[in-house]
Amino acid sequence: MAATIAVFAPSVWVTVTIEQDALGDDDVHLHAGGQGIWIARMLRQLGAEPIVCAPVGGESGRAFQGLTADWGIELREVITSAASPVEVSDRRDSDERQRLARTRPPVLTRHEVDELYNRTLETALAAGVCVVTGQFPERSLPESFYGRLARDLARYEVKVVGDFHDAELQAFLDAGTMELLKVSDGDLVADGLIEKGDRTEEGALAAAHDLQQRGAKAVVLSRSDRPVLACFPNGTFRVSGPELEKVDSQGSGDSMTAAFAAGVASGLDAEPMLSRAWAAGAANITRRGSGGASPGLIDELLVHVEIERIPEDA
Repeated sequence: MAATIAVFAPSVWVTVTIEQDALGDDDVHLHAGGQGIWIARMLRQLGAEPIVCAPVGGESGRAFQGLTADWGIELREVITSAASPVEVSDRRDSDERQRLARTRPPVLTRHEVDELYNRTLETALAAGVCVVTGQFPERSLPESFYGRLARDLARYEVKVVGDFHDAELQAFLDAGTMELLKVSDGDLVADGLIEKGDRTEEGALAAAHDLQQRGAKAVVLSRSDRPVLACFPNGTFRVSGPELEKVDSQGSGDSMTAAFAAGVASGLDAEPMLSRAWAAGAANITRRGSGGASPGLIDELLVHVEIERIPEDA
């Protein structure tokens, strides 16, 4: 039976991407966007049943609902008085997106905040596993939202996989714990947990162990083109793997987070979980569209992932 996993997605939007087709004509693509929805899409690819809790509103919100349904993702939306954001990007002249326009995210009313909290808590309690994501590019929820959610999820022993940082992470760990935190070294530099310019493993591991002491049972630290570092209760690991030709790197980290959530839900041990997460992130870059990695490719890449146990005295 497929695992049901709740996904708290406070920041979602509609993406409009202009590309060129094989004849050189304009080719316009519309998709549901945002960290939580990309994680949910990858969870579907991995055989899980994600349920996304997110605020949506206006014409763009109705488009978002339809686009999410096209991916087979269950959406438990909170309808907002303000419209959902829209991002328009141009990829006709480059593999990199050139942003043309982006509307502001909605500022939620008090009743909308309460409804989003209740919808998220209800879904997470029923699922037993919840992915918590951050707000981007702007905040529409108070930091206290994350503290309340941490306390209530801990009270009912919901396993949390987190992919967020900054004040939201601080509020969450001040109030509760999480099974696994996936975060980038760039985020921890921005948070002041890693000194700017420090690219050493020692600095990264010190920050990861600090987060463990604060309540993240396992911390996985992505480091751009360098090996992933992972601190689990049963050991510390260095993870590297296959290099593939990049088509689109957006969402690679979210695919890793999805694999971690699926692994937590199914009770995987650290090393097989790390292998699948690395493979999911690597497979994501081979195609356009976040969270769209092929499950078959992920399986083939698993044998190429290398995991080293780092001695504790190191």
